[in-house]
Amino acid sequence: MALWAASASAGGIDLVANGGFTTGDFTGWTSSSDENWYVNGIDTNPGAPSDTSYAAENGCVGASCNDPVNGSWITQSLATEVSQTYTLTFFFDPGASSEDDGGGGIDAIADASVITTTELDVLWDGSLVTGGQIVNATSSTWEEYTFTGLTASTTSTVLEFTGREDPDYLQLTDISVTADASPTVPEPASLTLIGGGLLGMICTVLRRRRKA
Repeated sequence: MALWAASASAGGIDLVANGGFTTGDFTGWTSSSDENWYVNGIDTNPGAPSDTSYAAENGCVGASCNDPVNGSWITQSLATEVSQTYTLTFFFDPGASSEDDGGGGIDAIADASVITTTELDVLWDGSLVTGGQIVNATSSTWEEYTFTGLTASTTSTVLEFTGREDPDYLQLTDISVTADASPTVPEPASLTLIGGGLLGMICTVLRRRRKA
């Protein structure tokens, strides 16, 4: 019962440290050494979280950026409970397209050979989350993403994001992981009442059999 109570009470606690990058850096996170990930002020594209000032940005170019080991990534180890399921939410802006880079750079170049590809991969405990490969999302627009039913197999689960943005940069912020509500379990007092009721029924049946 104590274990159930602890799990249920932890349901609304955010396990991610510095999920909004409010420290202005990667405190609480580990980032790859390729220097493509950095923290910057959030942009004002449509749908931007109004209560958030910072975001993690990535300007890595090429398919190799999304290699979870040797690519361009940020990770954080979360204190999880074995067999518990969790919900992950975050805001993601894939950046500008080659026709609208937000600053005129690509427009000025007007190079039709420029490849426009954005990809954010979300990994949970080393595996790609179902639906967590977000490719060529609507440019210059913030969207909130939610993934449910993520099961922990250990007490330390690694949350990882890999990113690619050709030729601009993507932004990621307001990352949150919370435990899903546990199934309702009767409280000890209720169990006592149920047990007492069953015992009373058994005693009544036995007495009737003896009289018969």
